[in-house]
Amino acid sequence: MKTRIRFVALGGGQEVGASCYFLQINERNILLDCGKTPNGVYSPQFSYILKPPFLESLQQINHIFISHSHYDHVGELGYLASVCTRAGIYATPVTKALITYMLWDRGGTYARTMTDRQREYEEIQIDKAIRSIITEGYCRAIPLPGYTVTFYEAGHIPGAAMVHIQTPDRSILYTGDFSCQPSALTSPYILPDKVQFDTIIICGVHAKHPSYTSARISRQLKSIKKRLEAGYSMYLEIPQLTKAWEVLQFINEGMEKKRVPTVPVYIDRQLLVLAETMERLNIPVLKPWNYTCPNPGQGPWVWIGRKAAGSLHPCLDAQSYGKKIDFSLHPTYRELKRFILTHNPKTVVLVHTGYDDKGAANCLEAELMASAACRSQFIYAENGEIYTL
Repeated sequence: MKTRIRFVALGGGQEVGASCYFLQINERNILLDCGKTPNGVYSPQFSYILKPPFLESLQQINHIFISHSHYDHVGELGYLASVCTRAGIYATPVTKALITYMLWDRGGTYARTMTDRQREYEEIQIDKAIRSIITEGYCRAIPLPGYTVTFYEAGHIPGAAMVHIQTPDRSILYTGDFSCQPSALTSPYILPDKVQFDTIIICGVHAKHPSYTSARISRQLKSIKKRLEAGYSMYLEIPQLTKAWEVLQFINEGMEKKRVPTVPVYIDRQLLVLAETMERLNIPVLKPWNYTCPNPGQGPWVWIGRKAAGSLHPCLDAQSYGKKIDFSLHPTYRELKRFILTHNPKTVVLVHTGYDDKGAANCLEAELMASAACRSQFIYAENGEIYTL
């Protein structure tokens, strides 16, 4: 019997944020991720599937697979766990450990505008949701009714997983966010050579950005080194907790390998708690020169934090510099092309894409279809549309 597969993007179709994807395999109902927008305002639209030919209730969801712990992929977890009480929720052990921190690392006004009662209720939901997560490591087949599921290392951030769903006659890969290059914290994605995919649901943030080149942390090291050697201190403001973690690791490695002067590195409390949690999971982060201190002493030194430096230090003195650091953890346009050609599935479903860069919405499809080696058909999944795969 041929497997019937239907797909609906509930959020995070042709935009970044609120990633949540419904996959119906015969009579089994799956959610891939469950995110919100970073400001907490927009959530997945479950009304798209709470009608024929799909569900009468979210209690009919069988399984939820979480690719990684960023808020735009897990922000709705507390709510879903409370209404999908029959669903098994799966993630890697590191992702489960990180979710607690990521759900409150929003950067927008949402968390600050919640009342104490609202916050307490949401914390209770989140706590229940996290405790219900079933952890699975990489490369271990999870046997489930009608299909097996295997997590593969995705790069991007620690614990991130690609989700491979294998039915008797179909092979589907959901990439989640992934990386093609190594970073201070992760390796590139790792997929077995012999596994083939009929369908790849790919998170392609830069699929419409042909001119994009990745802004990597290594480009920041030269200016940091120059300032430290001149005796100046550095305030490094990072927009996201995992990126602050990545910068901390990168700076530590630079000091360990004598690429930058070894000076005290001060980190904010939130980053310290995360680093200590990772240490308990045998993921080394901290070095002897790492400290937590709201008022660093005489420089030179480095301060790394999520909040703006000015929120802790009203003004920068003459011997210090403030620097905002941001970078992409996503594949470039060229890396996406190479990934699709390498795995060459019959169907590519593009989701989680950014804005259209100067009319380049279909460039990726056009360039790949021009290759005789490419056999893929492309779907740019719009929220709420039903696709038969």
